[in-house]
Amino acid sequence: MQGTYLAKGPKLELDFLRLVYTVKELCRSGNEAKGYLLVMTPEIARRVTAWKTKYQSGDSVQVGTASLSQEQLRTIQAEVRANMEGMVAGTVGEDVAGRSDASGGGQLGEDLLRQFIEAGEQGIHRSLNELEFPFHIRWDYYGTHGPA
Repeated sequence: MQGTYLAKGPKLELDFLRLVYTVKELCRSGNEAKGYLLVMTPEIARRVTAWKTKYQSGDSVQVGTASLSQEQLRTIQAEVRANMEGMVAGTVGEDVAGRSDASGGGQLGEDLLRQFIEAGEQGIHRSLNELEFPFHIRWDYYGTHGPA
């Protein structure tokens, strides 16, 4: 099982296609595989649903929408604002001083993705060894069934 949690626009579409391709290639090689994509809003989930039809991906990728608490939502919104302010400051030569740091939202997204996958996959064992990852892609989550 591999997954990714959040991205924007073209990057999200690329992540989706990467998941679809990897799952289909693993299945074609005789492996059982399933992809997971966690998005943060229903609007993004609708966009991904349209891609499932457009790219004829079937059920190769399970799409979930994160349930964020008000505090988590405020944290992400504050991070987005700081990133935007940092980008604007950078374009005019000002010091960005850590304003383009998305690590908090990234960690939250990865934690929610892990919960989403592990809730749907009994007996899954997460691998942190990137040498085992399909196509040497740094997945946000990669796991297998069977012995740990």
